[in-house]
Amino acid sequence: MIKIKIMKIAYRKVLLPFTLTVLLCSTFAASASKFPVTESNKSMVMADKFTFQSSILNEVRTFYVHLPTGYSNQGNKYPVLYIPDGKRKMQKTVAITDDLADFSRRIPKMIVVGIETNKNRTADLSTLTSSKAFLNFITTELKPYIESTYATNGENLLMGSSMGGEFVVRALLTQPEQFDGYFAISPSIYYSDFQLVTQANDIAKKGKIIDKKLYLSVANEGWNQGVDEFVYHLKKQPIKGLKWQFAKHEEESHGSISMMQAHQDLQDYYGTWAAPHFKNTLDFEQKGGIKGLQTYYAQRTPSVLPIGILDHMALLYVDQQQNKEAIELSLLSVKEHPTSGRALRNLAHVYEKLAMPKQALLAYEQALAIAIKNNHRASSVASHQKALASYKAKINLH
Repeated sequence: MIKIKIMKIAYRKVLLPFTLTVLLCSTFAASASKFPVTESNKSMVMADKFTFQSSILNEVRTFYVHLPTGYSNQGNKYPVLYIPDGKRKMQKTVAITDDLADFSRRIPKMIVVGIETNKNRTADLSTLTSSKAFLNFITTELKPYIESTYATNGENLLMGSSMGGEFVVRALLTQPEQFDGYFAISPSIYYSDFQLVTQANDIAKKGKIIDKKLYLSVANEGWNQGVDEFVYHLKKQPIKGLKWQFAKHEEESHGSISMMQAHQDLQDYYGTWAAPHFKNTLDFEQKGGIKGLQTYYAQRTPSVLPIGILDHMALLYVDQQQNKEAIELSLLSVKEHPTSGRALRNLAHVYEKLAMPKQALLAYEQALAIAIKNNHRASSVASHQKALASYKAKINLH
């Protein structure tokens, strides 16, 4: 009898939430049906998921690959950012790299590869022997696969936080040739009994050269995290060739520092990537003018001069009544961006401000023609049509 009662109680406990769930779902479904919303079959895909049968680890490992906006293997080449704690950090890291590359334009577009840690995260990232095996998997199996499959440019970065940051420091000290930039955010130096401090000291004493860039950071975690001690010894016994910098954020916690620091460190690493800023035409000329701009962007892939800079400087020259320079910059913008209606529209605007109606009209017409020919958005085509009609009305041409 007792067993039957227990079974009935258990049944009721399950049945009640189930009944409530059905009622609530029915209520929400009825409510939702009032709105003109249709579910799409297409989802936002952050990364593709793969598995790799590793001979080094003797097991199957999972990894993710995120390709940047507009990725193409036809001529373009991209740096690769590897994340050893991929399942935890992939989404955050991709949000940062895409924002900095696409919207802020502070870093180049890049491929992001996140590697899942297996059942034992500590073994992969912190324990000395097994973490070295995990590193060997990344550098001798996964990395060659990525380089043979995707359009990479040979530049490789490694980023991790907490135990992932500890893994980054270990990679730098044991296989420095594998990556160009190392980003260790709040690394758990203490977790492996400060062995990394001893290893760094040994490298410094032997005079080994590590010509790489290391970014270290820590939040309000005190000396227990081990980062301060590691930094103390780096200052006391510098490693030859190693360029490093350290950021300490007392206002951040171990959990909050990673996104902010990754955002800052990537911008610093690519400090020369952001578009140059010119205060005025004098500043532009003192920095080399058009030739200086071409030299600056010749190091980029692709090496196209930005429309924004060329058109901005052209208008500054217009304001100073330096017509020749204004037209030269605007024509250069059209040459650099032959399928851009915007470049021709800006050229038309310059001609208009310089009271050159025939040239302005032709540029407005060409802007519209280019937009139509290259299947630009309907809103873009409509905008060019409106601008052309407006200018025709302005000069009394019907």
